[in-house]
Amino acid sequence: MQISESCDQFLTYCKTNKQLSAHTIKAYRQDLATFQSLVREQPVNEFDKKQLQNYLHKLQQTALSVRTIKRRIACLKAMFRWLEREELIHINPFHKADISIKVPTQLPRNIPKSSLRKMLRTARANLRIAKDDSYSVATLNPLVTTAKHLNQLTALLVIELLFATGIRVSELVSIDIKHVLLSERKIKIFGKGQRERFVFIPSQEVVELIKAYLTFRNITSANHTLLLTNSRGKAASAHFIRKLIRETSKTAKVEKITPHMYRHSAACQLLESGVDIRFVQRLLGHQSILTTQLYTHVNDNALQKQITKANTRGGIF
Repeated sequence: MQISESCDQFLTYCKTNKQLSAHTIKAYRQDLATFQSLVREQPVNEFDKKQLQNYLHKLQQTALSVRTIKRRIACLKAMFRWLEREELIHINPFHKADISIKVPTQLPRNIPKSSLRKMLRTARANLRIAKDDSYSVATLNPLVTTAKHLNQLTALLVIELLFATGIRVSELVSIDIKHVLLSERKIKIFGKGQRERFVFIPSQEVVELIKAYLTFRNITSANHTLLLTNSRGKAASAHFIRKLIRETSKTAKVEKITPHMYRHSAACQLLESGVDIRFVQRLLGHQSILTTQLYTHVNDNALQKQITKANTRGGIF
């Protein structure tokens, strides 16, 4: 079996057997395309440890970031592990190979509370929702009458859900209406690797907003069962959601905000409020608690402010 055929079969396995998301398959395809472009076509069984180390060296000569290089190697390692398991190769080139790539730890960027407030107020103002008005269908009925208004309502719902649940944007656009359990105030989410979990809607106000959205999404005669829709009645894409967030942040006159920053902010706010880190891990769908612990470092800033405010030294001098 040639390297190119191995790559194709591995991608088919990931899509069919592992049922990985379209986003992950796209990333794997990019990873393996780079691999095929930097090594010569040959029987995959002949690709050895020395060639693997040469491939890593070539990757390091490109303009790719350390994080991207690490992902390229991780994808390749997964493919050779699959080839070994299927007995399509005799020796796994990764066996005892010295392939270590250290990625600098980057603390998550969260959104300042003032910006969170401005984003929500701007999204409401775009729909002309008064300060004390609810999200009921009766309140929104005269305000949401066109496809453009629906986009504004989508932006508002996105902002409320991202902050309330901390879900990924890929998870957000994949929510099926049948998985929105309003009576139980929770939503079934399919995360990375199609792992199921529930996220919870803490506010009755957000429950009312979802109910209203389910009514007004019919303005576009939506032809799908996913919760979020665009003005043409098609399923909302991650790109569309990012655009809505970008436009809202521009109107709100705050620094650039991305959907993923809402995930960071949700985690930080929960931890600051005293929620156990294990519950936050479960809510975010992290396999390892080490990933969740990154947010405790972000909260060091809040801790420093509290310690400075306490001024214990001032109390004894």
